[in-house]
Amino acid sequence: MLEPNLKNNDLKKLMGIMHDCLYTRNHGDILRIINLLNEVIPFNSAILCRKDRGRTALKIDESINHSYPQKWVQSYSENDFGLVDPVALMGTQTTEPFNWEIAYQDLELTSEMKEFIGLAEDYGMKTGMCCTCNASVGENIDTIMSFETTGYKADKEYLDIVAYIVPHLHEAIGRIDKTDQIPKDLPNFTLRERETLKWSYEGKTAWEIGVILSISERTVKFHLNNIYQKLNVANRSQAVAKAIRYKIV
Repeated sequence: MLEPNLKNNDLKKLMGIMHDCLYTRNHGDILRIINLLNEVIPFNSAILCRKDRGRTALKIDESINHSYPQKWVQSYSENDFGLVDPVALMGTQTTEPFNWEIAYQDLELTSEMKEFIGLAEDYGMKTGMCCTCNASVGENIDTIMSFETTGYKADKEYLDIVAYIVPHLHEAIGRIDKTDQIPKDLPNFTLRERETLKWSYEGKTAWEIGVILSISERTVKFHLNNIYQKLNVANRSQAVAKAIRYKIV
């Protein structure tokens, strides 16, 4: 479960970004949100990609390319590099954020993959991190966000921040693209589940929620697991993002 341990100032900025995701109307709004994210975590360039589960190749939408080299994005798309990009391939296998080098180490690299890595480095894409938000049940589109971070330290706190905000960007893009409609019949939540969602939205940890509600941390996690099932999500950050979108909190 993601519970980012942030300074108050960074947490306020992150919650502000989370709110802004609710009011996105176009891809320009998404790009402005990524600008705000750069005030919390440092990166040289960033891109958001969408992947249809029915397709093998990664779909790159240039309208949500924040700052990747334009020629590299064009070459990536024209040559179907998503089929040999270790980062993109690993991004379809996990929702946990990871550094690029982990993908290079964990996957058995083919000659095509090694050639791709060399080409990417020629464009300055040497080190970075990636995070995926997998579609919920009934959805077909996943969101993959990648950052180039050469010269910066992408540590655990950095990865936690990205994992926290990507589900909100996924919801925002889905709303823009009209691929993620609000269901007519929302799930019913108990009072405790709604309280747990409310305090999760406020950034409280499971232990802190337990203290506030005078229940055990184990009981809080029980409520969270029920919430995940009802919202068809895999983790806390996805649950909060969807709860905000559905106006549950």
